[in-house]
Amino acid sequence: MTQHFQPISIFDKEPYKKILAFPEGKQTEIKKRLIELKKLGITHVSFTGPLQIEKCQILGKGYVGMVVLAKKDKNVVALKIRRIDSPRKNMTNEAKLLKIVNRIDVGPKFIKNSKNFLIMEYIEGEKIIDWAKKPETKSEEIRLVLNNVLRECYLLDSIGLDHGELSTIDKHVIVGKNKNTIIDFESSSTKRKPSNVTGATQAILIGTGLAKIIQKKIKLPTKLKIINLTREYKKNPTVKNFENITIGLKLQISGKYEKEVSSLYLDKKLEPLIKKIGPCTMRITKNSYQTLVEAIIYQQLSEASATAITKRFLKLYKKFPTPEQVMSTSDKKLKDTGISGTKINYIKGLSKQIIKKEIDFRKISKLKNEQIIEELTKIKGIGNWTAQIYLMFCLQRKDVFPVGDLGIQKGIRDLFSLKELPNSKTMEKYSARWKPNRSIACWYIWKSQRINSIG
Repeated sequence: MTQHFQPISIFDKEPYKKILAFPEGKQTEIKKRLIELKKLGITHVSFTGPLQIEKCQILGKGYVGMVVLAKKDKNVVALKIRRIDSPRKNMTNEAKLLKIVNRIDVGPKFIKNSKNFLIMEYIEGEKIIDWAKKPETKSEEIRLVLNNVLRECYLLDSIGLDHGELSTIDKHVIVGKNKNTIIDFESSSTKRKPSNVTGATQAILIGTGLAKIIQKKIKLPTKLKIINLTREYKKNPTVKNFENITIGLKLQISGKYEKEVSSLYLDKKLEPLIKKIGPCTMRITKNSYQTLVEAIIYQQLSEASATAITKRFLKLYKKFPTPEQVMSTSDKKLKDTGISGTKINYIKGLSKQIIKKEIDFRKISKLKNEQIIEELTKIKGIGNWTAQIYLMFCLQRKDVFPVGDLGIQKGIRDLFSLKELPNSKTMEKYSARWKPNRSIACWYIWKSQRINSIG
């Protein structure tokens, strides 16, 4: 979308003055509002957008106001201008509602407001219906966006705020390049019973133009089934009943861990990672010996270095070696692969204990996480991190969070905008929101760190 900015003095000319003081454009009101804009720090405006009013292109129009593109302190923002004929005397209530939904990471970010203006984050994108009908928009992308929309609806329900217009979500969801979110909170209220999930679900299934487009790209279940699920949710709006709706609509993220990933997708911090990376393809190795040997090789190394060493190690054998084969391999050969002398001692020590049947992996697998860590760390060369990797990638324990992992520490720092790497207490605090699926959350954080290092 072309953004040609002009000084706000353009509002003093036709046809722009009618946008500033819609619908009449009275000169006395224009002068007052220009002064108000200057006090807010608005310097420029751009008439661009999908809607044409009075020969001007704008971003949107509602019964309360008009939305245009503007600049505040050199930053591009969305500026909502209160209509002269609006039933609202000022923008205070809408600003208050926007601040409330921002607390749960929903909606465009509130910036500032005055009597006649509301300044918000500008989300560059298009309305969900225009985005969905594009030939290049894939079914999996639609699932992700609809999942996100319903997730935001659930969050609104959970704080007791009703949007008021989500039965026509065609007009009230923006799909942006970096963010998808519900917009337009002018009709919202905390004084009526929220019906965001049920209203949006109905819009996805029945009657709207969006519903028809969705049904061409995604095979939806029978309406009766979803109606029954929404009734259950209406009676008892729990997370479980909400997830039953997304499962019923087949909006869950595909893949082996689709239920866990769909649950994590409710988290605003992980949502962009999941959207970018896609389904979880965590590789599970059921060979206990292999998992521990590879984990020992990876200790204190970058992924690139550890991967290269592991490949050279595997070239010594036709397939992953047995403990006996490793014991019969000279230290020199192992060192030539890049494995340090200390790690060779650890790997051979582990191999010797397995050969002597001093370790019973079958028995260990039946223990609780803490007990397994306690047992494994008795083995020389295996610390908490290695034991946790074993829990995640061999036993498929879903709620493991290795606080000592540098990649995870960096990921938490970046996700929560921390100034320095977090300590273990801080790591536990921030990861609590992902229970009981922290292993899957870790996998996404690792993948994102790898993507960022490549990018």
